[in-house]
Amino acid sequence: MKLFEQPLRYYYENKFVITEDRAYFVPYKREFDWPIMRDILMEIFDLDDPEIYKEVEGRFSEGRVIVGYYYPKTNHIRIIFPDKRHGYVQRRINEVFGK
Repeated sequence: MKLFEQPLRYYYENKFVITEDRAYFVPYKREFDWPIMRDILMEIFDLDDPEIYKEVEGRFSEGRVIVGYYYPKTNHIRIIFPDKRHGYVQRRINEVFGK
């Protein structure tokens, strides 16, 4: 699986994971090709390591890891986690997408 730092605009959809430091995008052209979010997270974080798993789990519970979809054709961003957009989430989205 190839991860990109920015969305690829000529794809149908990009799944993304945004952390405090970086953004990771996985584009796909058809719904049948879409990667499983768990696989994307495993690619980014070494979740087999109990210490890293615990750290990532804490960041998730604090809303510091943002997961969602980006639709280049419409410029629509859909956040699936965290489910509430507080100030940190909105700021990170603005930083990554420039909106």
